[in-house]
Amino acid sequence: MKLFILLIIASQAFSIDLPLENTAFLLEKGQKEIGIFAPLRIGKTEKTEFSIHPILGFIIPNFKMKSKLTISENLKNVYFLKLTYPTPLLNMVQREGVGGLITPGIESNAKKEVEIPHMLVSELGIISSRFIKEKFCFSASGSIAFTTKFGDVNERITIDLPYFYPRMKMYNSKFTLISGLTFSGKIWKNISFDTENSLRLTLGSKKYIAFEHHNQMFWSFKSNMKLVLGYNIYFAEYPFGNQWDLIPHIDLKYSW
Repeated sequence: MKLFILLIIASQAFSIDLPLENTAFLLEKGQKEIGIFAPLRIGKTEKTEFSIHPILGFIIPNFKMKSKLTISENLKNVYFLKLTYPTPLLNMVQREGVGGLITPGIESNAKKEVEIPHMLVSELGIISSRFIKEKFCFSASGSIAFTTKFGDVNERITIDLPYFYPRMKMYNSKFTLISGLTFSGKIWKNISFDTENSLRLTLGSKKYIAFEHHNQMFWSFKSNMKLVLGYNIYFAEYPFGNQWDLIPHIDLKYSW
């Protein structure tokens, strides 16, 4: 199970896709893209794009929508809404022994295992993008994320791993503010790059800061296929202290 979780982190199935995913540019109506690890993206209309991960959706249902806002000659803007239901995944890894990432634990008064309530994580934000000299794209984003809980969430329900821990801190906090900067473009012919930096500030009884840097290279070896290679750097404030992590990233993308 831990290998499976680390594979999710390495592929960044929940947050990292191909160039222009983290920008204000949408897929054209009827266009579709999917990767081995990346979500399925669908150009629903000229102004709206949907994305969902078809495989991971069985254990962590998720949905994202991007829609156009005002557009000027030099600047494009979209808003997005992302919904995630993490309860099934958390219940699956709450066990002792092999496959366990969350200790079941015992409530001292009731003398029973700590239950994970139903939770819905929502993120609402805006992305603004503009092209620089036609070959490069610069984007800035800002969003707010919060958790709707149908019950109390025990503070011990955490996974002390990069990517997961900062997001799980939202379960016992008021909300998280997220800001991001993305720079992408073409290097040479069918080779392009995508660099993203994001800062997460979780507010509650305490403040938690997390930083993520993602750098990817794309090789379009066919008109509808791309090989993705890169790395992800994570920084987070854990209970045992601050920690940096470096994790490689690889994927294969197909569009039609």
